[in-house]
Amino acid sequence: MIIKDSLRSLKNSFSKAVFYWLTFVLTSMFIFLFFNISMSDTVGVQWVNNDNGIATTVTVFVIAVCLVILFFANDFYVRNKSKDLAVRLVCGATYLQLAEYLLLQTFLLLLFSIPVGIILALLAIPVMNSAITFLLDAPFVIEIHGDAVFVTVLILVMIVFWTTYLNLAFAYRNSASSMLNERRMTNPLSGVEFYKNPRKKKQGRWKKILWIVMFAAPPVLLFVTDGMIIPLSIIGMTGFTMMIKRVVIPFITNYISEKKISDPLTVGMMGFLRSDLMIMRFNIVLFIVSSVMLIAIVMSPDMNPAEMMLAMLSYIVMNTLLALAIMFKYSTELAERKGYFTTLSQIGYLKRELNRMIFNETTAFYGFVMLVSLLYLECIMISQMMRGAMRTDLLLPLTAFLVIPLIICWLITLYYYRSVVFGTKKNQN
Repeated sequence: MIIKDSLRSLKNSFSKAVFYWLTFVLTSMFIFLFFNISMSDTVGVQWVNNDNGIATTVTVFVIAVCLVILFFANDFYVRNKSKDLAVRLVCGATYLQLAEYLLLQTFLLLLFSIPVGIILALLAIPVMNSAITFLLDAPFVIEIHGDAVFVTVLILVMIVFWTTYLNLAFAYRNSASSMLNERRMTNPLSGVEFYKNPRKKKQGRWKKILWIVMFAAPPVLLFVTDGMIIPLSIIGMTGFTMMIKRVVIPFITNYISEKKISDPLTVGMMGFLRSDLMIMRFNIVLFIVSSVMLIAIVMSPDMNPAEMMLAMLSYIVMNTLLALAIMFKYSTELAERKGYFTTLSQIGYLKRELNRMIFNETTAFYGFVMLVSLLYLECIMISQMMRGAMRTDLLLPLTAFLVIPLIICWLITLYYYRSVVFGTKKNQN
């Protein structure tokens, strides 16, 4: 009975199940490729008595990011099943039965994703060997290691059990009535500080200046200092993390206050964008921090071709997976926007104006992520090119590996957003 219910649930939420499955496939493919490279004799990553600091750092970082990505996908998948879980609780299901129900669905998706991911990885190896040889200007061959299959399966199975535990905790913390209620858009001003006291306002202004300097100074210092890529990147990303909530959001709020009468279309777009940035800020920070830190590792001196390929592969795949994670969570929030646009339509906004608002909002959101990422990446790469530590023909491919995933996700998000608002999508699961 529970097997039939699980299969029926997967069918009913097919689009969400496909993305969850695709996330498993890409993660399986990447982890398999990654460990085949890291376990090679050239790189030599070992779990005991390991002397390869750079490769080990990249390995730990990549595994941690993969865990976060899968947790994001799982969170979306389960939260959109909250009504289904609530109905089962009302009908008398126990939390153990809910755990079995969720575990079986996740296990089925994982069962069909791991073989596909490994097969795709095997098919991609010849192409990657040619591309790596060209990019690094050195012969390179990815060898197959049996242990890589074991590690891939082990990591993903552990994730399944941990996510099932978190899913059960989610159901346990929320009552059936709360899970049956519609989700609401997060208050964009939640946690944002607005100072009325002049003294506190002045202190808040100095804090804002500090965050801006921490974010803006490192790209400049990259051109005048050598061997400080990673420390400066950490400082810059710390400043950026604080800037979103303490500088960018208040700036948008002030802009809305000034334009609320003269330009209502821009005000509506900026209001939605403000919510997007607050809701998505952790995903944005994770994407930018990951891309900046991995490109900083790629640019590190004294790396052999295998180590550089390990970091470069991590950079390419993490950009793709994290862009998908942004798109997925963003689409989750957009699914609740139809009511807001219905209200805007009723008070006089035309369809073409709403369409332009959607286009401007999604373009501004993905453009913000892209511009901040490129600011650091281009400064890192150009500064290294000026020192002769990086080949000039790598600039365009490394830039494309960040820009293309974001553009694809932007186009998909734009289509989905319009389908939600204007009702062109037949089934809003």
